Amino acid sequence: MYHLFRATLLGYERKQEGVYFDANHYTREEAEAQFKPYDGITQRGYPYTGYEFGGSKYHDVSYIGEFPNKKSMPKNNDEYLDYLIAKGRKR
Repeated sequence: MYHLFRATLLGYERKQEGVYFDANHYTREEAEAQFKPYDGITQRGYPYTGYEFGGSKYHDVSYIGEFPNKKSMPKNNDEYLDYLIAKGRKR
């Protein structure tokens, strides 16, 4: 099992990437704690809180869910929406 997070890289492009953690080694809370918050100032002087993990800086981080294997993880927003729809149908 894997915990999957979607993180928006720092920058104007708002590029997102998936970050996953092995659920055998991390609880959701422990995985979430790997994203270290930091305070920054934009070029225009506005304060913000960002997150850092593995040398990358992010605007925001969202928990997507727990998946049985890497192949089952959504690769983009469309696949994530398909996952949510399928999950809703199973209930």
